[in-house]
Amino acid sequence: MDPTKDCDCSRRSFLKGAGLTLSGFSIASLFPGPWIRFAMGAGPFNNRRLLFIFLRGGNDGLNTVIPAGDVDYNTLNRPTLYIPPTASLDLNGFAHLHPALADLMEIYNANNLAVVHRVGFPNNSRSHFDDQRTWENGDPADPKSYEGWLYRYIVQSAIDQGVRLPAITVQALPPVIVRGDEKFVNVANPDSFDYIFPDPKRSKFMNSWRNVYSSLTGLEPFRPALTDTSVKLIDTLDEYRSWDQLHWDPKDPNTGYSLFPVSDATNPPDPAGPGGLKFAATSYPFFKSLKICALAFLESDAANQNGTRVAGTELSSFDTHNSQGSTAGTQATLLSWLAYGMRSLHVVLSGAAVDPRNYASVWQDTAVVTLSEFGRTSKENGSVGTDHAAASCLFVAGGDVTGGVYNCDDSTWPKGVMFGDSGRYLLVRTDYRAIFWEILRDHMGASASAADTVFPGYSSLGLAELNLIA
Repeated sequence: MDPTKDCDCSRRSFLKGAGLTLSGFSIASLFPGPWIRFAMGAGPFNNRRLLFIFLRGGNDGLNTVIPAGDVDYNTLNRPTLYIPPTASLDLNGFAHLHPALADLMEIYNANNLAVVHRVGFPNNSRSHFDDQRTWENGDPADPKSYEGWLYRYIVQSAIDQGVRLPAITVQALPPVIVRGDEKFVNVANPDSFDYIFPDPKRSKFMNSWRNVYSSLTGLEPFRPALTDTSVKLIDTLDEYRSWDQLHWDPKDPNTGYSLFPVSDATNPPDPAGPGGLKFAATSYPFFKSLKICALAFLESDAANQNGTRVAGTELSSFDTHNSQGSTAGTQATLLSWLAYGMRSLHVVLSGAAVDPRNYASVWQDTAVVTLSEFGRTSKENGSVGTDHAAASCLFVAGGDVTGGVYNCDDSTWPKGVMFGDSGRYLLVRTDYRAIFWEILRDHMGASASAADTVFPGYSSLGLAELNLIA
C-alpha cells in the first residue's frame, strides 16, 4: 500500500506544511544556506560552547553594578534610584551588586563570574537600532550592517561543517549577531516548534520525504547537501523533538524547585511575590528560552559532532525612561529574572541539578555572557528614570572564566568618570570587541589570525584586553 496515498506530498505542500505554517519556526531558519559547507564534513572542532543573553533596551549599569565607592553615586544625582551600600551586595569594597542579583553570588563566590564595568564603544549614537546592530555586527564603522560577528566566527572557524545544529537562538526573530548568508535555526516559540497539523496528516508530512535519498549507496555523508530544503528540515525537527523539552524539568538540589519556571506549576512559591509565586507570568518566555539553550548544550554530542556550540536569547524592556525603580521596580524585576536564570544555567550545566536524565557537566566548556546596547544617564531624569547613555556593564560566567570585578575599583574608576563622557555619561574604558574577541580566541579556540575577519580592523585598534579567560 502506498503510505502517501491521499496525501498531498508535493514539495510545495511539504514546505508549506513544514515551514511556512510552522508557527514556532522563524522563516529564516528553513534553509541551511550554502549546503556544500555542510556536505564537506566537520572542520576544526572542539567541545567549547558560548551562550549570549542580550539585555535589550539599554541596561542601567550604574544600578546593576553600583560604584558605591564613587562620591558621585549619591541621592543628589539619583534621588529615587540611589541604592545605599547597606541594601546592596558588596563585591570588592568599591563595587556592589544590585540586591535583585543575589542569585549571581553563588557563581561569583565560585570564582566563575567576571563582573565587567565601563564597557561600550567610542562615539555611540545612543540609538537603540544603531547601537544594537553595532554590538551585534562587530563594526562601529558600519552600524547599518546586518551580518553578525558571531556568524563570521562560526563560518571562519568552520564549526558549522558537518554539524546538524551548530547554532540555535530562541527569540521572536533571528538576531543580527548570527545573521549572514548561511541561516541557523531560530526557535520563535519552543512549544510549537513543529508541524501544526495533528496526526495523521502530521505523520504523513514527517515521513513523505524522509527516505527519498536513503538508497543512494555510498553517498550518505552527502545526505545533508542533497536534501537541502526537505530532509534537512526533517532532521532538524527530529533532533529538536528528541529533546522532549516539555517534559524536562530539572530541579534545584537545595530547594527542590524548578530551575526553569516556565509555568505556574513550575514557578517557585513566594508569599510576597505576584500571586504567591516567585515570578510574574511574563517571565516564562525568558526562562523557556534559557531552558532550550541549556538543553541544546546538554544534548550536544562531541563524539558525533551533532551538537550545538553557540546559543543565545534576549531579555527586553530595559529602556527605563520612566519609573525605573531602585531596589524594586522595573529594572529590579528584570535583573532578578536574569540572576535566577544564570544561576540555573550554572547548576544544570554543571551536572548538579536533580534530573533523572543525568546529563554530563559541560560547565567547564561553557561561557555565558550578557550584552546591552548602552547604559543610562548618570543623573536621574524628571520621570524618575534614566535616558540613553554610553558605557554599561556586562557579565561573563563559565568554568574557565577568571572571576572577579573589572573596571570598578579605586584604580580603574577615577573621580568624575561617571560624568566623563559629555558631562552626562559614564566613560567607556573597555571596548566590547576586546571582551568578545578574547572569549572567542581563548575560550572558543578561534585562530588569532581570524581577528580581523570577525571584528573588522581589530588588529590595528590596539584595544586593551582584560584576561577574562583562565
